[in-house]
Amino acid sequence: MAVFEKEENELKNWKEKYENMDLPIDEIDDAIQIGFQKAKETKKVIKLNWKSRIWSIVVAAIFLFGFLASIRVSPSFADYVTKVPGMEKIVEMIRQRDDKGLLAAVENKYAQKINVSQEKNGIKVTIDSVIADEQQIVVFYTINGKGKKQNFETSLGYLKPRDGKELPEHSFSYGGYEDPHISTVEYYFNKPYKQQDFNLVLNIKNEEQTEQFSIPFSIKKHEKTNQIYELNKTVNIQGQKIKIKKVTIFPLRVAINVEMDPSNTKEILDFQDIRLVDQNAEVWSKIRNGLTAEGVSDTEKIYYLQSNYFKDPKELYLVIDKLQAIDKEDKYLVIDTEKQQILKQPKGNYLTDLKKEGDIIFLTLNTKKEFNYFMFGSIFDANGKEIESNESYGEGYENNKQRIGFNISSTQKYTNPIKIKLEYYPSYIEGKTKIRIK
Repeated sequence: MAVFEKEENELKNWKEKYENMDLPIDEIDDAIQIGFQKAKETKKVIKLNWKSRIWSIVVAAIFLFGFLASIRVSPSFADYVTKVPGMEKIVEMIRQRDDKGLLAAVENKYAQKINVSQEKNGIKVTIDSVIADEQQIVVFYTINGKGKKQNFETSLGYLKPRDGKELPEHSFSYGGYEDPHISTVEYYFNKPYKQQDFNLVLNIKNEEQTEQFSIPFSIKKHEKTNQIYELNKTVNIQGQKIKIKKVTIFPLRVAINVEMDPSNTKEILDFQDIRLVDQNAEVWSKIRNGLTAEGVSDTEKIYYLQSNYFKDPKELYLVIDKLQAIDKEDKYLVIDTEKQQILKQPKGNYLTDLKKEGDIIFLTLNTKKEFNYFMFGSIFDANGKEIESNESYGEGYENNKQRIGFNISSTQKYTNPIKIKLEYYPSYIEGKTKIRIK
């Protein structure tokens, strides 16, 4: 238990101070939601298969409340952590990402010890552990070097099945955290995968060199099965009907299948405040680092929450309080890049000052509170031709303004005006909805 004593004592002192503070709850709640989309400065690439288009997004946040809530550890867990190589760093990483479900998986000894290494030209990569269920794999690895340059970066990371077969449809992420010596490769599957033998393929670089690794490892057959709750209950939030089709609880995440009523007058962009709550008011909120949602169809999406699998409460509820939503006729932003004009946007006129600077289209977002969701999706010209854009831009929020943008290569020919699908927008509807799951 000694490994945690100093940390726990410090956190208890912070917790006592925090409990006596006068906190702006509304602002904190908004900050949580911003965190779902806010990017860290460290690179975290996530490739998403969504309607045949690959999106690169970065989702990461550290939230103090959840961190404080997880400081208590059992003696058996502390003993387990000290005995498994690399586990202390893994636990610290999980705490940074504030994922209660992942931490519970480790605490319940669901992590599989791997401890396989490969060394090339003074750089050593070790696969420490893997946590996996039917539709997700999280590989934890550490990097160590003999040279003076210790600022390592993973420029490429993926899993290659050793049976030579393709993996089921998936998205994946790779990248580092604040510690350049520890990282993850994470896979999210739309249906169960069958492979158990893989090679972890990595490109690791620092200021002096770049090395490629291919490290074989195997994962055990899953001992835990998911829990499915068919609900098919419709809720009404400010006149917008949403069917909660089912809730699937996996060891590593919870999937909420929702379907929007086609007769709705608004386009539901995001479930900004959606969470699980048990009979003791313990909360499992949205995934804050990784895949937070994916589209099934134009009207159906899956939202991912932190998992309560290992908690298994007697009562469990789904709570929805706040949604991002715009009128359906406003789901496209229409602009003229040649005249540098905004021709059509949703109510509120939050976007102003369109400027074309080289290949980059910049706009100013005017909001009373910071909005760190990247709002731009598919782009089409006046003839319906899709325009490719592979880079997005965002500058700091200051004086209620933030400059945002996207690129269109000068090699692409298109006809103005162009329209951009809005994936997120600072327009909200609110309600108090609570559905019993069990």
